[in-house]
Amino acid sequence: MLDQIHLLAAVTVLGVLEQAYFFLQVIYARRAFGISPPKISGPPEFERIFRAQVNSSEYFPIFLALLWQAGLFFHQGLAAALGLVYLYARYRYFVGYKASSSER
Repeated sequence: MLDQIHLLAAVTVLGVLEQAYFFLQVIYARRAFGISPPKISGPPEFERIFRAQVNSSEYFPIFLALLWQAGLFFHQGLAAALGLVYLYARYRYFVGYKASSSER
């Protein structure tokens, strides 16, 4: 059974680590701009980082459900490869959203 899900599990772990990175970016931004929880508004730089993290975490459960269904019912390798592409695209989205609109 493990040989059928090891790629999916690896992509899942990478996705969780990516989410943790996004959460840490919000924590660092809160400290840098002096915004204590539960406040979610502040300078535009903080709001962009916060919004990028929230956008990413909103879609993470959908990503996991689709990754595992595609891997178990269709093809594990293809699902894992597409999962990696999604995680890379989500990282690029986060970095791009974090930058000001004049720098994009």
